[in-house]
Amino acid sequence: MSPNISISLKANDWFAKGLTLKQVEEELLQSGTEPRHVPELMAEIKKLYNARKTSRGLVLILIGAVLCLLSCVLTLMSFGDISLVLYGMTTIGLIVVFAGLVQIFS
Repeated sequence: MSPNISISLKANDWFAKGLTLKQVEEELLQSGTEPRHVPELMAEIKKLYNARKTSRGLVLILIGAVLCLLSCVLTLMSFGDISLVLYGMTTIGLIVVFAGLVQIFS
């Protein structure tokens, strides 16, 4: 197994456990990794962490956009009281979109 795959698998395990980047760095040092290699490994781990956050954020944005689109379609097709569909679903969709943006840009 190549070192990149090993680090990738370990990083996924660390993130599944909920470790912070500082705790991951300490874990690397305790596992016997040479201190001169730790900054390079941490840079790769940060890339993996940011890629995971970005993909999670994009999924939230997609869900929010679909909710907003569905709200628009249901509002146009509705003949009765449209306030719940118009204001409720649109608000929920916008909240989900902003949650996705926070995931990406935080």
